[in-house]
Amino acid sequence: MSRRGVGALGGLVVLALAGVAYVAPPVEEILPDIAPSSGSSPASAAQDEDVDADALAGASSRLDALTIAELGHGDDYERDLFGQRWADIDRNGCDQRNDALRAGAAEVTTKPGTHGCVVLEATIEDPYTGTTIDFVKGENTVDIDHVVPLSRAWQQGASSWPEERREEFANTSGNLLAVDASANRSKGDRGPEEWMPDAGRCGYVIQWIDVKTEFELSVSAEEKSALEDELDECEGSL
Repeated sequence: MSRRGVGALGGLVVLALAGVAYVAPPVEEILPDIAPSSGSSPASAAQDEDVDADALAGASSRLDALTIAELGHGDDYERDLFGQRWADIDRNGCDQRNDALRAGAAEVTTKPGTHGCVVLEATIEDPYTGTTIDFVKGENTVDIDHVVPLSRAWQQGASSWPEERREEFANTSGNLLAVDASANRSKGDRGPEEWMPDAGRCGYVIQWIDVKTEFELSVSAEEKSALEDELDECEGSL
């Protein structure tokens, strides 16, 4: 079945599959009918074409307002301290993983009977490499990345939060991106002083600063310096 679904034929199509009649679902069961998560789209935030002088100036101002502190030790970090994985925190009837996949995708095919939630196939424009990925559920081509990694947040303020706040952080749409799996795994839990994407760098640093600002996380001196250097590069490229 094509990504665009068979509903475009204008009705139900009966197919013969292994001698069993199969009635294809209508288009509304194939294409997403769940509204995007509330808040800014994480995918659009990572695209450099959306970055202008005002966006850079705003990010610079927010960066200056962040508390500078050395990274804490992460020895006591555990993923389970950030609550349920892919919780439906916006209560739209779909988990945050599938929300993030749809937000960063085009030509989406969803699983019938899930009200447009579970993504089976999609075309992902990867913000970290600038490449196009044909996502198929079950293949390890796409990860949902926490832009500011959970372990990093733990070392910069989240260790003192209640669990509800940590679960919110782990599932907020503004900190999630559908990205190339290998790029995500090369990033790991590193910050911008150690790792930057090959593409969309200006949008990436703005998104990093926005997440830090929203959740009042600190930055290390090295991290701040790297972010300032990137903002300067971005300004010079306008």
